[in-house]
Amino acid sequence: MTRPFVSAKLGRWTLSLAGLAIGFGFLACQTAERPENYILITLDTQRADYISAYEPANATTPNIDLLAREGTLFQNAYSLIPITLPSHASLFFSEPPHVIKNYNNGQVLGTRRALSSFVNLFRKKGFATAAFVSLGVLTSNFGLDQGFEDYEDEFPPDRWYLSAEEVNSRVFSWIEKNGDRPFFAWIHYSDPHDPYAPPDSPLDFRLFLNDRLVSETSLQKYTINEVRLDLRPGMNQLRIEFQNGYDDRPDHFLGRLDRLEFDPAPDRQDYRVDFGHGWYIRQADQIYFFNNNSLIDIQNNAGLKRVKMTFRGRPNLTRETVPAYYRREVEYLDGEVGRLWEKLRELRIFDKTAILLVGDHGEGLGEYQTDFGDPHIGHIHYLYDIYLRVPLIIRDPFKTGKGTVRTEYVTLLDVGPTISAMAGIRPLPHSQGRNLLRLKKKDLPALFEETYRPEAYEDRFALLSPPWHLVLTAQKNKYEIYNLEKDPGEKVNLYNGRNWPSELLPLRQKLEDFARDILTGKQDIQIDDKTKEMLRALGYIR
Repeated sequence: MTRPFVSAKLGRWTLSLAGLAIGFGFLACQTAERPENYILITLDTQRADYISAYEPANATTPNIDLLAREGTLFQNAYSLIPITLPSHASLFFSEPPHVIKNYNNGQVLGTRRALSSFVNLFRKKGFATAAFVSLGVLTSNFGLDQGFEDYEDEFPPDRWYLSAEEVNSRVFSWIEKNGDRPFFAWIHYSDPHDPYAPPDSPLDFRLFLNDRLVSETSLQKYTINEVRLDLRPGMNQLRIEFQNGYDDRPDHFLGRLDRLEFDPAPDRQDYRVDFGHGWYIRQADQIYFFNNNSLIDIQNNAGLKRVKMTFRGRPNLTRETVPAYYRREVEYLDGEVGRLWEKLRELRIFDKTAILLVGDHGEGLGEYQTDFGDPHIGHIHYLYDIYLRVPLIIRDPFKTGKGTVRTEYVTLLDVGPTISAMAGIRPLPHSQGRNLLRLKKKDLPALFEETYRPEAYEDRFALLSPPWHLVLTAQKNKYEIYNLEKDPGEKVNLYNGRNWPSELLPLRQKLEDFARDILTGKQDIQIDDKTKEMLRALGYIR
């Protein structure tokens, strides 16, 4: 067979074109290896040890565990502050709270608008961007909406929180409309946050006027309730029936109302209100403690009269029952996370979507006592491990090495640089975090932790340099030293009030310098009255 004639010059061009084709094919493959979509899930108040991929004994979370099986779990991930807004701010700006100068919930991040959130990077690259928040402390007026085209932050009139099911309803609607283009979505779930009240919580509070039922609600859900009272002339009696699932001890007050109003307000001439059997009123902050069958006597000196009663309250908690209710909230949340996975599969984008799941801080369930000697249930005030260690799991459907567990110490500062790098986006120049998928095994510099008055009882600072954890209550000049290897529960303070172990003196100096620098430059916290009421409704302030 005669071979066709090909000039050397043409042959070189042919080879060059083939090489270009291969090169472009390689680049196309590289591009295809990146996920199309990115979802950041923040779990408010979620302890790492209440995710079964971390600790199977405390809760069962198969849907969150799926991420760990298909991705990378970070065993030692930490928030830098146990307060929702500043913790999220540090995540989005990749700077510590004291650098951002965001110390408490309710502060507006106006001074940070000059520097960018990493979400702007996704928006500039053409991604659709949306946020779905479930607590009032994260509404757009506080400044976390930077870079988001859509920011879903509306709440019902009776509360400042949403259940995971309610959040999912908004998420699903948005993804169905926008899932045909690359997107970045932030989904914030807060069910483990107080109040511990899964949607199936029973109607535990009944109000009777003259033995007629006029209101039935779930006090556990901590919502604002309004009820119409049609008063007859003369004496009227309100009676409470209340079943506290947390505490049924007959010698304890079972619940409390932190809001109780009558409209029009009672006066001695028209009508008066007297708290009879079963009440204790703490005058300092107007908290009304009550029991089952507590009575309110209403003397109506006029004719038939209509009064509006507005109330909000909660059951009193006990150390023994709180962990079980917290677990129920976590497991309910996990079920809704599973519904999110199902929706992504239904839309055929689950395997095109990278997911980074992280907690914003932990929660005390009575393991420690407050400064007043009571079991501490909540967060904000303390810097022990249970308040700051959080889950952090990354699933990239195109990466190998599934089921990886990393033991390096990492923080929320690393979230922005990591998820940006996953999308092939250069991180912000002011970022103080690292790309967690490119970590090198080396010693991590000490982690500095912080919490602040007035939301916290005290300004507190801590330094975590494993195995040592040093805590300083600044105004009291009070030190605590814990060895996390020997005492992971941080129950034995090794500081005797006199002598410091010589090997810890450099760490003490770092901690003191850290606290001194921050307190010297700390700005006053300004919160308006409407925000104060929202914080009160969420249990952050009294």
